[in-house]
Amino acid sequence: MTTIAFFGATGGCANVCLTHTLLNGYNARALARTPSKLTTLLLSQHGITEEILSRQLEIIEGDATDVESVTKTLITNSNSTPNGACTLVTSIISGIGGTPTISFTKETKCANTQMRMPALPHIELSNPHITEETTRALLAALTQIASERFASLEAYRAVAPRVTVISTTGHLPGNKDVPFWFRPMYSVLLPIPHADKLQMEKLLDKDVELGHAGVLAAGVVVVRPSFLTGDHLVPVRDGEEGGKGAGLEKVRAGTESDPAIGYTISRALVGEWIFEEIVKGGGKWVGEKVTITT
Repeated sequence: MTTIAFFGATGGCANVCLTHTLLNGYNARALARTPSKLTTLLLSQHGITEEILSRQLEIIEGDATDVESVTKTLITNSNSTPNGACTLVTSIISGIGGTPTISFTKETKCANTQMRMPALPHIELSNPHITEETTRALLAALTQIASERFASLEAYRAVAPRVTVISTTGHLPGNKDVPFWFRPMYSVLLPIPHADKLQMEKLLDKDVELGHAGVLAAGVVVVRPSFLTGDHLVPVRDGEEGGKGAGLEKVRAGTESDPAIGYTISRALVGEWIFEEIVKGGGKWVGEKVTITT
């Protein structure tokens, strides 16, 4: 049975994707530091009920930087003995990101003393390395599972989950995947979160380059949305529960070599696109860094 693991599902894009996943009958497992927060957010979505959550969703309390918590989320049915039988989730969706705040100062070192100096407005994160750290934890968890819970790497590779992560546009040199007039804003406002997303992508690329020796055997999809707008709520369109399938005609998708360039996209559309194109859509985008915009 298809089971999807979610990390960062209290955030907008991943919460929307999880909502569509549940409304369409899939089972899901979600790691959350505060399970009650995730439950409250999901119940605010049109069509999500206590019954659906009880039947289709298991929430694991823990931190996405903790390898043990990540491992618990990835294993759906486990034998407690080493090299015992274990069933993994079929796919992983990660929408991890730090809590942003606007800052008008930045840290600098003066005479061996750390101090904050006036600066242009920019976004700082509660943890400026959060996606890098959670990606390291995910790779460590998969490595541990492959070595300890399967008789061979080949046996693990046969059932390895596909990984989808939500990254960003504008984090590469030249900002060529964002409109020209957005580039100065991105460079000034977003260097800290962009640096974190770039490190996440580099870690995934490094494992993919290992080929058969790596743990990302089912492939990786990196989703790079343009500037995000809106909240986690799934709009209800034309009486359709959860707005399923509506509005996606607005979304343009491109690849790293031929990016779709645009100004903004709503979190609701990002989450819906990931569900329709990746959760339901099969392997079309595996191995790609997909830019999406409206």
